[in-house]
Amino acid sequence: MVSFGSITLAHPLHPGGSSQLEVTARIAPGWHINSNRPLDPAYVATRLEIATPAEIVAQAPIFPPAEVEPLKFSGGEKLAIFSGDLKIGVPVTATAAFRASVGAPAQIKLDYQACNDVQCLRPSSIETTFDLASAVAADAGGSGAGGTASGAAGQFGTSRGAAGASGAADGSHDFIAGVFARYGFLFGFIAVFLGGMALNLTPCVYPLIGVTIAYFGNESGGPRKVVILALLYVLGIALMFSSVGVAVALSGGLFGAAMQNPWVLATIAGMLFLLAGSSFGLYSLQPPQWLMNRAGTARPGYAGALLMGLGMGVVAAPCIGPIVLGLLLMVQRSGSAVFGFALFFTLAIGLGLPYVALAIAAGSIRRLPRSGEWLGWIEQLFGFVLVGLALYFLDPVVPDGIISRALPFYAAATGIYLGFITARGKSWRPFMAVRALIGVVAVVALVVMLFELRAQPPQTLKFVPFDDATLAKARASGRPVVVDFSADWCVPCREMEHTTFTDPAVIRAAAGFVLMRANLTAKDKQNDALMRRFKVEGVPTSLFIDASGRVRERRVGYVGPADFVKYLHETG
Repeated sequence: MVSFGSITLAHPLHPGGSSQLEVTARIAPGWHINSNRPLDPAYVATRLEIATPAEIVAQAPIFPPAEVEPLKFSGGEKLAIFSGDLKIGVPVTATAAFRASVGAPAQIKLDYQACNDVQCLRPSSIETTFDLASAVAADAGGSGAGGTASGAAGQFGTSRGAAGASGAADGSHDFIAGVFARYGFLFGFIAVFLGGMALNLTPCVYPLIGVTIAYFGNESGGPRKVVILALLYVLGIALMFSSVGVAVALSGGLFGAAMQNPWVLATIAGMLFLLAGSSFGLYSLQPPQWLMNRAGTARPGYAGALLMGLGMGVVAAPCIGPIVLGLLLMVQRSGSAVFGFALFFTLAIGLGLPYVALAIAAGSIRRLPRSGEWLGWIEQLFGFVLVGLALYFLDPVVPDGIISRALPFYAAATGIYLGFITARGKSWRPFMAVRALIGVVAVVALVVMLFELRAQPPQTLKFVPFDDATLAKARASGRPVVVDFSADWCVPCREMEHTTFTDPAVIRAAAGFVLMRANLTAKDKQNDALMRRFKVEGVPTSLFIDASGRVRERRVGYVGPADFVKYLHETG
C-alpha cells in the first residue's frame, strides 16, 4: 500500500555543509496512513528513521501538515492522515570528515499503518538505501525517477483527489496551507492578505498607526507625492518581511527542525506569555522613542520613506512574529525562495495598506484614539489568544496531550470572561450586545463539553477474549458465535464500538450469541497464527459462525448496525 518514490538532496553535500534530504512515500489510491502526530495516541503514528554514516548528522524529519477529516462511516471523530504522495524533509549536515568520493549510504525506514474507508492493515514498514554523497534523484520504488515537485504548492502536504495538483493540507494545524491546498493560489494569497490587515489590530502593531500619522503629517507636498511616499513606506515594510520568508526558504530545513526542538518551543511559548502580559496591561509595549521622535520631526523624502518602512518592519516583526510562525513553516516546507518572498510580501502589503489611507489623511487626522472601550476589550482578547498560542506550542512538550484536551475548555472560559466578567467595554451599550453573544456561546459550549464528560457510556455488546475452548463449548451447546477481530490502532474498529455495538437492535439480536474478540494489536506469533488460521488480512473482520460451527458470513471492514443485525439473523 505504501512504497518509496523519489529520494533527493536539495544540493550536494560538502565537508561542513548542510542540505535537505527529501523522501517521497507513495500511498496507494483509496488508502491513507496516520500522520506523524495522530489525534489519538492509540493510533499508530508514521515514523521516518534515517541511519547515516558517522560523517553525516541527520536531524529530526519534517513532516508536512496532515489532512484532518472524518471517514465516511465516522460518527464525527476526525483523523489526521496522509494520502497520495507524502514528502518528508530531513536536514542533514556533513562533518569535516565527509568525502563525497567515498560515498555515504543512509538506511531509510518508514513505519506506518495503512487504512482505507472500511478497514486497517497491520502496522508495517518499508526500507531503502540512499547515497548521501550523491545529489542525483533516485526512485526507490523502481519505476523511474520521480523527481521533486516544482514550486511551493507540491510541498504543502499530501495529495488527495482534485487537490493533488497543489497538495492537500491540514486545516487545523495550518489554516492558510489548507486554503492554498483546497482553493488554489488566488484564494490562498487573498487569505494571507486579509490576515495581514487583521494584524493591525494586535496591541503591538496598533501604536505604530500613531507613528505613521505623525510621520506623514509633516509632508507639505500634494496628494500625489504623499501617495508615492506612502507606497514606498509600505514597500519598505514588505521588503523587510519578504526577506524573512526568503531566508527561511533557503535555510535547508533548519527552521523546521528547530520548530521540533522542545527548548525552541518553550522559548516561543515564553515570548508569547510576555506579549500576553502587555495585552493584559501588566506593562506597555510601545514603538522605540527614537522612532517616535523621528516621526514627529522628519519630513519624508523618497529614500527616507522606504527606510522608515524598513524600520517599521523591524519594530513590528518581534510583536507579530509568533503569529506568523505557521506561515514560516509552510515556506520552509516549500523550499522555494520565490514562494517565501511572495507569501510574506502579500502579508506585509495587507499589513501596510491601511497606512496608505492614513498617510493621505495625515494632514487632517493627527491622531487616532489609543484607548477606549473597544480597544481595551480587544487587547484582552489578543492577550488570551496569545496565551492560547503559547499553550499550543507547549503541547508537544507536555506528555499525554493534556494541553490539547484542555484548550477547548480554555477557549470557553475565555469567552465567558470576555462576555460577562471583564469591566472593559461595559459602558458602551452597543458593544454589550456583542459581549453578551460571545458569553452565551461560550457558556453553551462549556455546558456541552461538561455534559459529554459526565455522560454515562451507552449499553454495548460484551465480548470475551477469543479462546478455542470457548469456541468448542459454544459448538457443543449449539449456540452461534460472533468473532470480532480488532486492534487498538484500528479506526473502523473504534467506530463500530461507538455505533454498531451500542445499537439497541444489534444488542437484542445478539442476545443468543457467544461474543468473542481477538485483539490483534500485538504483533506476535500467537496473533500471526490466528490471522493465518482465520484468513484475516485486515481489521475489523467479523466472523458469523452458526450453531454447527460453520462460518456463514465473513465481513471485512466496518459493518453498520443494520447490516450487522441482518448477518446475526441469517446466522442465528
